[in-house]
Amino acid sequence: MSRWIELFYDLIFVAVVLILSVAVAHVHPSSGIIWLVLVFAALWWIWFSTTACANRFHMTDLPHRILLLFQMLIIVLMAMEARVSVTGDSDYLAAEYGLLLLTVSFMYFRAARPGRSSDRGYAMRLAVLNAVAAACFFVAVPLPESGRLILSVVSLAVLVISSIVMFHQVDDFTESDEKHFLERMGAFTLIVCGEAFVEIAISVSDATLDTVNVGALVFEFILVFALFTSYFDDIPAAGLNQRRFGWWASLHLVIQIGIAGTAVSASKLINLDASHRLPDTEILWLTANLTIIYLALAGVGVCTRRRPARPLAVARVITAAGVAITGVAAWLLPGLYLAEALPIFAAIVGIHAFVAVRLRAQTRVIDATALQPAMS
Repeated sequence: MSRWIELFYDLIFVAVVLILSVAVAHVHPSSGIIWLVLVFAALWWIWFSTTACANRFHMTDLPHRILLLFQMLIIVLMAMEARVSVTGDSDYLAAEYGLLLLTVSFMYFRAARPGRSSDRGYAMRLAVLNAVAAACFFVAVPLPESGRLILSVVSLAVLVISSIVMFHQVDDFTESDEKHFLERMGAFTLIVCGEAFVEIAISVSDATLDTVNVGALVFEFILVFALFTSYFDDIPAAGLNQRRFGWWASLHLVIQIGIAGTAVSASKLINLDASHRLPDTEILWLTANLTIIYLALAGVGVCTRRRPARPLAVARVITAAGVAITGVAAWLLPGLYLAEALPIFAAIVGIHAFVAVRLRAQTRVIDATALQPAMS
């Protein structure tokens, strides 16, 4: 039952990613993209905290489901409010996020009840920490915009850092819990990959075949498939070095933001003529997202139990460098058009997917106990 509940909960993030992706594609001024990314990161933290709590304490009862349902409502309201708050006021966002933190606090408070778990102290500390952070967000609501932002950012930063420290202070995941967390993070990554196709579908929904750049369409399909292969052929089965859990999770957030960003860029290229010069901003945006994805993939690989980790990490860093060089060339060279730039990107990511599969076949996943002497 827990798996079905979690899949139901994840559905709201399908909507969130889509809402925020559309907002990024049309936001003005362009600096608002940073704000929307920060909102997504804050919502992602709620997903992560909720998943970590459910994974550790295995809660699926009716009160937990009601809390999830309430979270889902607030989360979609925050996503809708995010675009408006780019040029407006963030007071509603602060209040809504405070409510989300209260739900997380209450989940941990329920986990800390007598007889519920041996990790009662850990659960109670996280319950108090989230409640204090929620109070800070509520205090920030009536403040001027600058004060509200400062207090909110500081409160969230302290919450995230303190929570990750606490995650590392408890006993390691059991084998089944570790596998479950790997599957949950993989499912969220798959959601973001699926959103890339939805973004493209929306961009072509009002067009005809003769007005759609088929090359850009094919590029997006190749790109998503290459990213899917590179990730799912490796990371879910590679285990987790639990002493690097915080880095592992944070780099997943970077990957997921990058995948969503490439989808936004590709959707803007769909309706360009093949002989049209790529807009400078889109060249840089697409290049930056792809580069970041492969650098983050390299980092995630180092946080797993796959050994040796270096060959795959080096391949991903080289791929990131190739993407960056191609993007800069497309930006600087006046004769490089859409028809030439996108196939080069597609070739780079395709070659990486092929090479990564070959390199992975030469590795093995070591047992978690084999890391204990190195980590102690």
